[in-house]
Amino acid sequence: MSKWKRKKKLIRNESGIALIICLSLIVIIVMITMTFMSTSLAEIRATERFENRITAFHWAEGAVDQTIVTLKSNGSYSGVPSTSVSNGRISGNYQTTVTQSQNNSNIYSIQATGSVSATGGAYGFQQRVITAVVNLTAPSSFTHALFAKSTITMSGNAQTNAYNSSNGAYNSGTATSDGDIGTNGVSANVISLSGNATIKGDATIGPSGTVSTGIKTSGNATITGTKSTESTLKTLTDVTIPSGLTSSGSLSISGNNTVTLAGGTYSYTSISISGNGKLNLSGSTTIYVSGTVSIAGNGVGTASNLPPNLTINVSGSGNVAVSGNGNFYGAIYAPQSAVSIAGNGEIYGSVIGNTINDSGNGNIHFDKALDSSSNSSSTSATLKSWSET
Repeated sequence: MSKWKRKKKLIRNESGIALIICLSLIVIIVMITMTFMSTSLAEIRATERFENRITAFHWAEGAVDQTIVTLKSNGSYSGVPSTSVSNGRISGNYQTTVTQSQNNSNIYSIQATGSVSATGGAYGFQQRVITAVVNLTAPSSFTHALFAKSTITMSGNAQTNAYNSSNGAYNSGTATSDGDIGTNGVSANVISLSGNATIKGDATIGPSGTVSTGIKTSGNATITGTKSTESTLKTLTDVTIPSGLTSSGSLSISGNNTVTLAGGTYSYTSISISGNGKLNLSGSTTIYVSGTVSIAGNGVGTASNLPPNLTINVSGSGNVAVSGNGNFYGAIYAPQSAVSIAGNGEIYGSVIGNTINDSGNGNIHFDKALDSSSNSSSTSATLKSWSET
């Protein structure tokens, strides 16, 4: 083979090697590029999932806040229906469901779900669920020693004053003249005091009433504070027994019997305490009654003698009678009932009724610890628990 042919063959071999090297480099570059693109795509998808997750969380959290605001004005609110939402780039929806506690009508469980639609495929879908439990406390209705929708009649030797059980037990030496009485009524003699009845506090009637004819005193009856009309009618919502709260029937205690209940929420068709019978409560207790209430005998032993530890709510128009010689510590809310107070027992707390007739010798000591109106004019919400999944 001539020198020229050998040289020509060598050139061809070198060209082939160069071509193979170039092709190999191209393959490597393509593989690197594809790997980079795959990694970038994975990172983009991971970023999108993270962004969607955060967005879904905030939509759920916002739905919880929206639900709480509505519940504060509407206790029967069932939640936010499925609602479409978009922030301009991301679309999805949120919703809530509300469950009211069967044992405490102030406690609500809110489950909120925020979802982000899959804009780039299944990987983009994200959903977050928040469960919040809140305690909604409405402004207290217990702002007076006695308050009636209609009439208040007092005779005998009863008097009202006030104390605050948060500061300790009642002390006659430190009792204040805040034992107010009031009514939404506006007719003549809607408040009628006789005998030695003494109101150490104010007396008010409905907004359109006339004080000079609406409030009547005779005998030695005295009102130490002012006589006036309310600026607005006091809202007294009829009692509704929480759904799911099982009635225990009639609670009747007589003879020398004593019944002790642990703190909690109870429902009865009626309550009757007579003879030497007594009801003892070992903790904070709320009682719902659909019929009549008669408390006599040795009455009710409220936990620690603190009026805020007992509230009796009467859902119908059954009569309520508090008599006997036993002291009563608690609040009675019976806006549809005729309430009568007799005997020598003292009442520590507050009483609300449709009509109130006090002919006894026992005093009514309004417990200002029952009145939250001085701190809040609207329903307050307390978050009890919160979890996210």
